[in-house]
Amino acid sequence: MGKFNYRFDSIIRVKEILEKRIQEEIALIDKEIKDLRYQNSLIVEERGKNQRNMLSRPLKAAEFQSAKLYDSLLEKQIIEIQKKIELNLLKRQDKYRELVERKKEQKVFETHKENQHIEYIVDEYRRELKDINEIGIRNYIGSQN
Repeated sequence: MGKFNYRFDSIIRVKEILEKRIQEEIALIDKEIKDLRYQNSLIVEERGKNQRNMLSRPLKAAEFQSAKLYDSLLEKQIIEIQKKIELNLLKRQDKYRELVERKKEQKVFETHKENQHIEYIVDEYRRELKDINEIGIRNYIGSQN
């Protein structure tokens, strides 16, 4: 019996490479989201400290104004980071959809490969049966002479 060669093996390999690339991109996006969330928590903590300092003791007008400006700066940074997190979550969702599509394509090719392999095995058995029948016929005819 000969070796089964699937004609779309190269396409399957390319699709696997693309699938792995998407998985890497998702991992990078997840890492970025994690880093942004950590950065956000640090800024929220800093803002809390600043607000406690503003309320803990009486401040001069200039000190209060400076602390208030710092607080608004921290608030803007928190909003920016949250926007980046939301953007990355949307990007991750898109990449995940793309990964699902790639997996569906991969499954289609795998199913097709299995079907082709089954057809190949059936054809090989038919050829072997045909050869065995021919040998049996020759032996029968040879024994008649």
